[in-house]
Amino acid sequence: MQKTIRHSMGTMLGSSLLMLIIATTSQIAPAAPATRNGEPSLAVLPFIGHSAAAQRLARHMRFAVAKKISRNGHVKRISDHRVNMMISALQISWSEPFDKSQVPQVVKALGVDEAIMGYVQGRKLTLVLYKGPKIAKSCSAVIPGSDTSPRLTVEILLTRLDNVKFHHVSSQQADLANPVLAERFKRRPNLVADGMFTAAARTPSHIAKMWEGFLKARIFHPKLLPAAAARRLPNNAIAIVPTSVAVPHGPGGYCLMMHVGPVVAVNNGLAVESCWIPVHNGRHYRFSCWYHSTAPRVRIFLKGFAYQPDKFSNSKSLASQRFERYRAELLPVAGNRGWDREVMDFTPSTEDKKHKIQWIRIDFFIYVQPGEVFFRHVQLTNIGRTR
Repeated sequence: MQKTIRHSMGTMLGSSLLMLIIATTSQIAPAAPATRNGEPSLAVLPFIGHSAAAQRLARHMRFAVAKKISRNGHVKRISDHRVNMMISALQISWSEPFDKSQVPQVVKALGVDEAIMGYVQGRKLTLVLYKGPKIAKSCSAVIPGSDTSPRLTVEILLTRLDNVKFHHVSSQQADLANPVLAERFKRRPNLVADGMFTAAARTPSHIAKMWEGFLKARIFHPKLLPAAAARRLPNNAIAIVPTSVAVPHGPGGYCLMMHVGPVVAVNNGLAVESCWIPVHNGRHYRFSCWYHSTAPRVRIFLKGFAYQPDKFSNSKSLASQRFERYRAELLPVAGNRGWDREVMDFTPSTEDKKHKIQWIRIDFFIYVQPGEVFFRHVQLTNIGRTR
């Protein structure tokens, strides 16, 4: 009897709390949605997968869409936590078989201007844009073939769906035949901190703090490992290792090692980025590095950031006040037998006269096939003014 009373009281309290959440959100939701500098508010709703594998891909793609929306600044995105709490408060089942008529109810309760819903069937991703509780547009694409990054496919879909703009300079190669630029690249200083991956060997912690790994929402730094430990590096991990691990009879020194597993390779991939590199808007730069891949496809992005704080920035974190407004990318490359060199000339700039590119981050991204990729001798050099 005592257990029954306690259970009944707990049920009553839980029901009361649930009704309070619903009542409160229903009162707050119709109010003017939160905006940033007049931009619309948007919620990225959980994506639906039509199988167990599709459900895993759906979670990855929702994360990718949310990140792209947040970084682009097209809208003020409502947090995923708030979205999930609202769905829970409304006691809506968000799984297959899924009732699409529930979506407008959630959008209305959140009080947002726009919402994006996603559906995954096999490798096909469909994004649906809601303007208020009504469907405005939808579009689909396959995630992806061997030549396209999943992140680039998401950008293409968002551009088609809601005219979100991503500034890219695609596949621009270096002017290697120009002797003047070659001489400037040779004699001017390398702007990449720890481009030879030697700093970890000189620090007590053996951590390479100038490089960051990204796996879903996790951020971590590579650690220096001896050759024997490097050969046992687990899936979806990064490390600084002797170059002999990559190519036994190649050049000496250290290199960055990335090991991606099969599940991550076909979904969001594995990324490593450099620290912030100060640059001048409109100047010419040459990027160069050597890579060796046992199988994964490699894409290299050069991402440009402007100083553009807003009311959501953290005054104690300069990173939160930087905004990505430029991106150059090298042609994708696949597995090779030894060290190959990748070179690009590029000019980080923006059409916005108020916000200029002040920093570059080098982004090594590997995907499609599982295996290891190694990078060494990373250089970024100022080779002149705008021509």
